[in-house]
This record gives sequence, structure tokens and C-alpha cells, in this order.
Amino acid sequence: MSLEASVAHHDGYTTVVLRGTPTLGDLLVYLEELALQSREWQPPFVLFDIREIQTLTAFTEQFQLGQAVALRLRHLRRIASLVPEGRRTGTSQKVARSGGANLMVFTDRAAAVAWVRGQPA
Repeated sequence: MSLEASVAHHDGYTTVVLRGTPTLGDLLVYLEELALQSREWQPPFVLFDIREIQTLTAFTEQFQLGQAVALRLRHLRRIASLVPEGRRTGTSQKVARSGGANLMVFTDRAAAVAWVRGQPA
């Protein structure tokens, strides 16, 4: 698997930084593992920083990631995804939200942190 992940707990939220060139399968396996770990996180607010993921840009991959977030991570009350400028499509957000997950996608870190912490952006 070509995926590096680091988890850091902060005051009011948790950050998950992902790097590398994972396949869709790699990332889906990681999300399944993270689903178990994240049930203990308090508060249940998470910022995924995926700006250094070099793959998974196709519509179908974004759609499947949105489905996985809805299926595996909907126990988290706020999920922010931080993506590179120019790579925000809205696909994963729409699919995840339609499946019951409170996912918002951002290109600005400050706005993502403010939203995930429940503060006005």
C-alpha cells in the first residue's frame, strides 16, 4: 500500500493527514480501519488533510469514497476534507451527505478547522 497516515488529536478535533499514491482499495481499507478507531474520539470532529494524495481523482473514485464515508464514518458529527486548490469537485461531499455523513470539503485550512470545530468560517 502506498499510503502514509498520521493522526493527531487537538483541542476540539482530530486531524488525519494522508499522503501518497493509494489505490481506491487501499483507501477504502484504511477508512474501514479508521472507522473502528474513531468511535472513541471525543469530540467526534475530524479534519482529513488529503492535499498530498496524488491519486483518486476520477469521478467514480470520488463517488465511492463518498459512499464509504457515509457508510463507515457517519458516527462522526463533523468531517472536513482539505483538498488541493483546483481538485474540489463536490462529488464525495454530495454522496457522503446524501448517505447521512456530515462531510464538507475545503481548499482553505483555516476555514476547514473553523467549520470542523463548529465555529463560523
